Amino acid sequence: MRTETDPRAAATASCPVAAGLPDGILGALPGFRHFLGDPPAAERFQVDGADPRQSAPAMATLRRRLRGLALLMGDRPAQAAENPRVPAGYTYLLQLTAHDLVSTTTGFWSAGGPHPGVANAAGTPLRLRTLYGDGPGACPFAFAPDGARDPTRSRFRLSAVGGEVAAANRAAAFRDIGRAATPGTLGSRRGYGEALLADARNDQSALLSQVTGLFQMLHNAILGMIPAVGTLPAKAAREAAAARFAVAQEATALVFRAILRTDLLPRVLHPAVQAHYGTAAPALLDRPADGAIPLEFSHGAFRFGHAMPRDSYRIGSFEAAPLAELLRLNSTRSPNAMPLSHAWILRWSQFFQLPGQAAPNASMRLGPQLSPMLIADGLLDPIAEGDPCGLAFRDLMSAGLAGLRSVDSLAQHLGRLRPALAAQSPMLADAALRRAALAEWLGRDPALSLLDAADVAALAADPPLPFYVLFEAEREAAGEGLGILGSVLVAEVIHGALARAPLASEIGGGGLAAALDRLCESWFGPGWRFPDRPAVEDMPGLIAFVARRLDLAAAEPAFL
Repeated sequence: MRTETDPRAAATASCPVAAGLPDGILGALPGFRHFLGDPPAAERFQVDGADPRQSAPAMATLRRRLRGLALLMGDRPAQAAENPRVPAGYTYLLQLTAHDLVSTTTGFWSAGGPHPGVANAAGTPLRLRTLYGDGPGACPFAFAPDGARDPTRSRFRLSAVGGEVAAANRAAAFRDIGRAATPGTLGSRRGYGEALLADARNDQSALLSQVTGLFQMLHNAILGMIPAVGTLPAKAAREAAAARFAVAQEATALVFRAILRTDLLPRVLHPAVQAHYGTAAPALLDRPADGAIPLEFSHGAFRFGHAMPRDSYRIGSFEAAPLAELLRLNSTRSPNAMPLSHAWILRWSQFFQLPGQAAPNASMRLGPQLSPMLIADGLLDPIAEGDPCGLAFRDLMSAGLAGLRSVDSLAQHLGRLRPALAAQSPMLADAALRRAALAEWLGRDPALSLLDAADVAALAADPPLPFYVLFEAEREAAGEGLGILGSVLVAEVIHGALARAPLASEIGGGGLAAALDRLCESWFGPGWRFPDRPAVEDMPGLIAFVARRLDLAAAEPAFL
């Protein structure tokens, strides 16, 4: 118990959350680990040589410095450059992927002590558990009954646009995720305050929810090619329904994993890193005994996606739909505007490059500055009085409290273990060059950040990992993709998970088409194949397949 004479109490008196986080996050974190094993104290991120998780003065200094850094990161100019390499839709595919890798039970910025209660509950990665949860038995609300008198559930539940179904346009009507009005929610009188999803995080914005809905439609389209159960005895009918669902689920996961391999990762990884890891059996540095996710990935490198959102998007007839409004369009914040109206339904050619269509919205180039709308008041409140609003400060604080490997430690290990890759990054190869470049950026606007020379030097010597990954991307990859360090951390986790934990149908090789054929044969016997095999390995192909199977090519509002 602390008393008035506890020396740490005085140090935290002006820092309410520091007082609530006396020891930082020190205990076991199930489902998480560190890249290349637990780092010794000297290889962890520190504040003036001290661990902020165990030192109240270091914690107070950390918060002050990160406040200043967050202000710099929230100052992205209105004329910031777009990224021609990555259409805007991939921003939200990355977010869906993140949710399939990590489901944190407590925010790191709000937890502390020797038993913090923080865990990664995502389970085996990259099997679309974020879409399916534990299936219809555990998440029945996410799935529609197969018939008025049929208790089985095989299809994802979708909502009609605007809540209405026109008799002449039924094929195009169901384009929003499933939503419901329930007693006790803000929208219970006339709105839809519940997102009927296995993972409610996928309704964080109208953009993410529709990418989620697109994969749900893919599942439904695949299911529609599998013969219906028909009239069978009860036990046989249940087994047949379970088989249909299992095949549609695994086929959807196969397509998702193929898109990660061949479409998403090549767009964001440094070409040299993609060439090294994008093989059937990549040579991995990190070989964990289980599927635990490195904190250096979850609370470091993979936060890079937060720099990709635009301030506004072309959506349907909107020329400049504000990001802030899109973030508020969900069942939690805007239940009375749900289901989504026609005006907010995405035309996918505006988010992915489709053949014969105009150029889509581009994502923003990667760099250590985020959209001001992700810093805006009202979306993410300050952690404590005096803290900046928004995402940047929360990302920085979470990283600062997670005991991550320092950038210097990662640079040294990578230089020793992957010298050919490390040599392609001037800042990894030369610590003095790295510190000088960081100090120049950090000292750019002291009137905004209130960082003095000592603060700048300290942050340049030991930068927070999520900030450094974005700085590296801007400085060494022109913001069109990740730099070497960020790419290695992302490739180790995603390519590693794909290689280490294949789906049953992936064993045997031969690519997506062969896996789909093995899947069909394993459940339905030799000779049965999908009549329209969903062997698509990129997002434009997925969109075209869904449009063809669900008769959406001429839909209104436009699908393509």
